Amino acid sequence: MPIGLIYSLIGIVFLLRGGDYFRLTGFIFLLSPIWISGLIFIIHVIMATIYNFIASKIGGVEFELTELPENEEVPKDNFGD
Repeated sequence: MPIGLIYSLIGIVFLLRGGDYFRLTGFIFLLSPIWISGLIFIIHVIMATIYNFIASKIGGVEFELTELPENEEVPKDNFGD
């Protein structure tokens, strides 16, 4: 079960329970999927900026892809043999 759904269900229970403390906590839990998504986005932006800075100084990750002919069989790795 996604964590956002669990937080939302907890928030609904707290809102229905009543009391000032439970209502505030219920709103925090109910809106948590939104602010958690925002925080994750910000963290990804920060990490991408750090990677781009480091990659510009020392070089980044580079992939080289080659296309196999259709009639050629893909070699199998024998790990553990």
